[in-house]
Amino acid sequence: MSLAPAAALSARTAQGPTGPSSVPDTDRRHPVLVTIMVIAVLAAVLAAVARGHYRDGPLEPDAPTAQGSKAVVQVLEGLGVTVDVDRHTADAVDALDEGSTVLVTDPGRLGDRQLTALAEAQERTGGTLVLVQPDGMALSSLGSEITPVGSLRTKARVDAGPGCADLSHRARVLEIPAEADTIRSAALLYRPADGTQGCFSTEKGSLVVEDDGLVVLGSADLLTNAGVGHADNSALALNLLGAQDDLSWYVPSANDPMAATSQTPLGFLPDWAGPVVLWLLLVTVVALVALGRRFGPVVIEPLPVTVRPQELVLGRARLLQRSGSRDAAAASLRTATSIRLADRLGLHHESSLDGLIAALAPHSRRTPEQLRTLLGPTPVTSDPDLVRLAHDLDHLEKEIDR
Repeated sequence: MSLAPAAALSARTAQGPTGPSSVPDTDRRHPVLVTIMVIAVLAAVLAAVARGHYRDGPLEPDAPTAQGSKAVVQVLEGLGVTVDVDRHTADAVDALDEGSTVLVTDPGRLGDRQLTALAEAQERTGGTLVLVQPDGMALSSLGSEITPVGSLRTKARVDAGPGCADLSHRARVLEIPAEADTIRSAALLYRPADGTQGCFSTEKGSLVVEDDGLVVLGSADLLTNAGVGHADNSALALNLLGAQDDLSWYVPSANDPMAATSQTPLGFLPDWAGPVVLWLLLVTVVALVALGRRFGPVVIEPLPVTVRPQELVLGRARLLQRSGSRDAAAASLRTATSIRLADRLGLHHESSLDGLIAALAPHSRRTPEQLRTLLGPTPVTSDPDLVRLAHDLDHLEKEIDR
């Protein structure tokens, strides 16, 4: 053996029986793809777990995002204020009854029943109810004479002014972002009712108004993580909300039992409608099941015996012979011959005997009368006549075939 063939053999042996590309590239890439997918899934799970520790949203007390209020809540708790997060009106009412300050982050989401319950509790206990950017309907439902009169759509710094007194809560100036940078709409300005107090006022109205324990803040951005650090916003937020040892941070929710006060369309139905609908549904289900039931494929049962057609013909002939039914046998022969002749001449099977004879006449040496006697209902009186009839019919078919 020479050296060249030996080297080639060694190289093929090292590369394997199918050469260097015997292992598909996709198989080698699978571990990398699996690793990438596992890392991506773990990252997604970790992100979901990290975000699951808090609810993100405007003025959410646990949200560290720009629109959340975690900074205000943590500072209040650091000052010794107990902050309870409530999402039901009943809990906020209980907090007012216990003398706590209640902050309503979004009064616009409350219905008349919820607002009335809060107003009655605030009037009953004389506690402090702070509303963030309420609209005219909410203030009207609370029975307050404070009315919104305008808004601040551009970024502004509003001074407390000399007539604020304690309503400024040691804040000298508030900074309000432009409408495009707010978490809701533009900051609202309010007109105080007669005998009530307003602070941080402009020519249109005031940003902060108080009416017998009801405090209105014209901007939600005063309490957000992004806005509380501007100007003296923090002083207003902390001194107002930290005036009492307990604070109820009320975030209205859609699953509040008191929020479902509107009558649904089903509520207008009579009491007997429910059982009737259930009965109709039950009947419908039973009917659909019954109609949709399948009987399965057709079952072919094997016949007890298999009889060839020739044997059937012979059997029938013997029966006719035994019973002496020559006319019936002759009719069967004539009918079969007439059908075959009609097929050969292109006639319908329903054609009359006259039509068949008229069609046969040009092709046969027999006269029409002979054809009528042969194919018509002429009686057969003996067995030789029946045999002769069979032969004549056979000859007629052969004559037509020629």
